Amino acid sequence: MDYGQETIISFCILFNCKNADNHRRFFMPRFSKGFTLIELIAVMVIASILATSAIGSYNNYNKWQDVNEQVLSILGTLRKARDFCMAANEKLYLSVDTDDDTYTLTYKDAKDPLNLPGETSNVFTMPSYVDFTASTGLDEDLLFNILGEPTEGATITINTDERTINIVSPTGYIYAQ
Repeated sequence: MDYGQETIISFCILFNCKNADNHRRFFMPRFSKGFTLIELIAVMVIASILATSAIGSYNNYNKWQDVNEQVLSILGTLRKARDFCMAANEKLYLSVDTDDDTYTLTYKDAKDPLNLPGETSNVFTMPSYVDFTASTGLDEDLLFNILGEPTEGATITINTDERTINIVSPTGYIYAQ
């Protein structure tokens, strides 16, 4: 079918078409003002890659934070035990078992179990994600005298060099790295 010039012009007036002349096809669509499907898919792929890396980093951060919480708990317990024994003028003994991931607090010359206020036992077991991998200066029980000074310095390594707890001799300062 051949449409004449008059039919095209009347059709354009009726449907509000602009600039429809012989040089332009009548049924040519106007430019879309949206996104194409390929552009949307590309954006979704990039967003999913970024989300995957962010979730992985967040999981690693949560694991580190759990270990850090346990390290700070150990520090608090050791400091509380040292201060408790200093106030009672008693010696404190610290023993670390790297095989069972436990540490034990005893005091007095008879090595009586030291149950701190708020604790039910003198043996502290670490959760599965905390592993005592090494301890130096703790071959035998580490002795703190009545002034809170250890007989020698000691280091407790947690999760293969992830964190360490250091006990400084002669000051008795206990800190984590």
